[in-house]
Amino acid sequence: MNVTVFAIIYVICAATALYIRVIFMTRIGDRKAYKSSLMDKLLVFLIVASMVAPLAYILTPHLNFANYAIPDPVAWLGALLIVASLLLLWRSHADLGVNFALTPGVHGEQSLVKNGVYRHVRHPMYTSLWLWAFSMPLLLHNLFAGAIFLVVFGSFYVARVPIEEAHMAEKFGEEYEEYMENTGRLLPRLK
Repeated sequence: MNVTVFAIIYVICAATALYIRVIFMTRIGDRKAYKSSLMDKLLVFLIVASMVAPLAYILTPHLNFANYAIPDPVAWLGALLIVASLLLLWRSHADLGVNFALTPGVHGEQSLVKNGVYRHVRHPMYTSLWLWAFSMPLLLHNLFAGAIFLVVFGSFYVARVPIEEAHMAEKFGEEYEEYMENTGRLLPRLK
């Protein structure tokens, strides 16, 4: 077993992230029933499945052959990144409110949210997941457990964001194009 302070931080943060998602998913009502593409379903499944490797690393010795060591101050940077990820995940859900959806597209009466963290960044929820992905190799000192989410989420991000932005441009037209010009995709745009 690889139960370290950093693995414990990861598990606590993973439970907190799950709690955040469940809280906001319960608020979206019928929209969670919208259909998504087979590719989207596969990518979501892979993201959920990618949580198995960290648990296998922490709870069993089966992945120990891929362990590595990093200095504790670097690992603590991972703790800061994952906490920042959680804060941004919560804030982006809170700012979206009832506009949050699990599938790409604009469903029902959703509106274009441009306040809160969305005032500066179009996809802060994805920014939070990138922070999470970069924290994992620093917290989970194993090649598989640390890198799997980076690879899986990276694939998800590359496939899904263009689809989401196309849906938003179709629904909100010039308003969304102007919004794109004034905000960064993942980080605030330097002006």
